[in-house]
Amino acid sequence: MAIIGIDLGTTNSLATVWKDGKIQMIPNAFGEYLTPSVVSISEDGEVFVGKIAKEMLINRPKQTFREFKRNMGTDHVYQVGKKKYRAEELSAFVLRRIKEDAEKFLGEPVTEAIISVPAYFNDDKRCATKNAGILAGFTVERMINEPSAVALKHHVDTDEMEKFIIFDFGGGTLDVSLVDAFENMVEIQAVAGDNYLGGKDFNETIAEYFYRENHLTKNMFSPEEQAIVLKEAESLKIALSEQNSASRKFLLQGNEYHMELTNQQLIHISAELFKRMTKPIRKVMTDSGTGWEEIDKIILVGGSSKMPIVAQYIRSICDAEVVTDDQPDESIAIGVGIAAAIKMRSGEIKDMVLSDICPFSLGVDVVGDRFSPIIERNETLPCSHTKTYYTAENFQKTIAFHIYQGESMVASENLLLETMTIEVPPKPRGEVSCNVSFLYDINGILDIRISQDKQNYHKLIVNKNMKMSESEIKERLKQLQDMTIHPSELEQNRLLIEEAQRLYKECHPRYRRGIEYQYALFQHAMEHGNARELREAYVRFSLFLNSMEQYKAEDDEEFDESFWTEDEE
Repeated sequence: MAIIGIDLGTTNSLATVWKDGKIQMIPNAFGEYLTPSVVSISEDGEVFVGKIAKEMLINRPKQTFREFKRNMGTDHVYQVGKKKYRAEELSAFVLRRIKEDAEKFLGEPVTEAIISVPAYFNDDKRCATKNAGILAGFTVERMINEPSAVALKHHVDTDEMEKFIIFDFGGGTLDVSLVDAFENMVEIQAVAGDNYLGGKDFNETIAEYFYRENHLTKNMFSPEEQAIVLKEAESLKIALSEQNSASRKFLLQGNEYHMELTNQQLIHISAELFKRMTKPIRKVMTDSGTGWEEIDKIILVGGSSKMPIVAQYIRSICDAEVVTDDQPDESIAIGVGIAAAIKMRSGEIKDMVLSDICPFSLGVDVVGDRFSPIIERNETLPCSHTKTYYTAENFQKTIAFHIYQGESMVASENLLLETMTIEVPPKPRGEVSCNVSFLYDINGILDIRISQDKQNYHKLIVNKNMKMSESEIKERLKQLQDMTIHPSELEQNRLLIEEAQRLYKECHPRYRRGIEYQYALFQHAMEHGNARELREAYVRFSLFLNSMEQYKAEDDEEFDESFWTEDEE
């Protein structure tokens, strides 16, 4: 039975599988590989996932959610009516749809998956991701860091001995990894990142710029209208990946507005975002003790790396060749699929070895709320270290070890993973010692062993359940499975309906009668037409909506290649 690899992305998700001697991407109901990571839930509990749900961001903004990956492992909840959902539960709907697509593609049940996570995800976020997989009906024995997956894919493609940086810039997160690849070995040497920096931030920056330029404020508009502005901002950003200037026009409160921008203006208004990109790169270089002369190349992946201003900015701050991966949207999924193939021991690929690292330090607290690392960040996995600790008070009978993950010297500012309390003989302070051993493996399992004289204490932290007990996960799994996901075979027709409703809201009133007329024709065909008539109506309606989309985009054909120069850094 096949194991699939899943890139659970902030903006889009996709899956791959080793089939017929090669990695193949799994198509969704639209024959596309990218499924938008968007979920819409109606009041009666019907769930829409992907492309249709993305259209509903404008039609049903209060019931539709995106970019929830950023809130994985947090207390943030999303509410529809009286029901509340966590980020991992919304992610589970996306994974369920991918599971259905995979089973249709393979013609067999799919029960196991390897899921990618940002390298800089802490334990809470990783556990929430695993819970999402469980709630979707998967067995998830392994997760893989996103840049590690890209490194694996790149080394399989080139089979060269080289040292390179993976700059993984997606819709919601940025990961940077330093990789050393040789023979059949891919070794991650350092990681850094920003879990709250991605294409989403450029969308919001453009939207804020639009409000300022038009002397407007966001709170002047309804959630539906705010969603329109954000969607047009995203469309403008995408257009600027192909040309030096672009504009959009759309309707708000009966008034037609223009949103115009050049790449140079985008650089100017996004200065703080660019500055944040610099920090992870510098960190991996510093942590690894590597000089630029040792770096063969910097590989850009992730949808947001397709922005030319991003690539040019990285060239301006890095003294190494910068290349954009030939499959920036799919690279992670392909790498995860390779990892799944390795796990299945499929074909020649089974001999590849991926050596990953610990992204955060692990340790305990000591007197004064100070953090004492036992395993430092960027240690190669698996790893094991031991430290000795002594009693701090006279005649104390117990020692409480609080296990933390993080980089702050103040222990309580880090992420608390576990507390272990041991009994000790009451003696003057400093006369009783304990050896604390941490063993951390490639699957994120932390094995803690504490020995004091002849006493031994042992604890395994295996992707803790993130505020959900095993019984709660089972109960929530049953509840989510009882919710109906909109059937994939009906998605194409429903998508056209949602597109028409969204365009009706965005377009000038003079175009609305045409939309209404074409919408009515299509609805009549769905209700009364035979299969052939419905197909013809679908094509006509689809072409009409495409023409309306073209009307909304006003493109400047002139392309100025000098939009970024070194002295404008």
